[in-house]
Amino acid sequence: MYKKILLLVVLFSFSNAVLMQEGNLFREKKELMSVKSELNDFYEAKELEYQKRRAELESMGKKIKQEEKEIIKIRDENQKILDEIKRVKTTKAMKLYDKMKLSVVVNIFNKMIEDGKFDEVFDIMVRMKNKRVMKLLKKLDTTIAEKIMAKMRVLKNNKNKGVK
Repeated sequence: MYKKILLLVVLFSFSNAVLMQEGNLFREKKELMSVKSELNDFYEAKELEYQKRRAELESMGKKIKQEEKEIIKIRDENQKILDEIKRVKTTKAMKLYDKMKLSVVVNIFNKMIEDGKFDEVFDIMVRMKNKRVMKLLKKLDTTIAEKIMAKMRVLKNNKNKGVK
């Protein structure tokens, strides 16, 4: 009988231990599921925040590209206006130099070239009458005349090739 009682006590203890172990496992599983749920919620919130920020950045990128195109367009328009002003100014100067005495024009051109305005002198001379240009080239320093003639050849070759 003691054996039976002892056996019952051992079986009861063993079954109680198994039930307690199953209860602990169930609690741990429940805690893990809770942590998993919290992590999923956190991840979803961060994913939504990321998507929102990404959309904002893409929107800003599009806006920047659009503004860049507008700036380039305005810059190109302004450059055309400046080119036109320069062309008109050069044409007016060319007409003025065409009417001046040759020695005065040579002195002015020499001074402009000294001041680093060789391109301006060249632009004016290109628009002048050929006869007047030839007279000016005879009066200018030979190195300057050579540079002007070389630049005129390049301009003529570019025009023949269709380059502006």
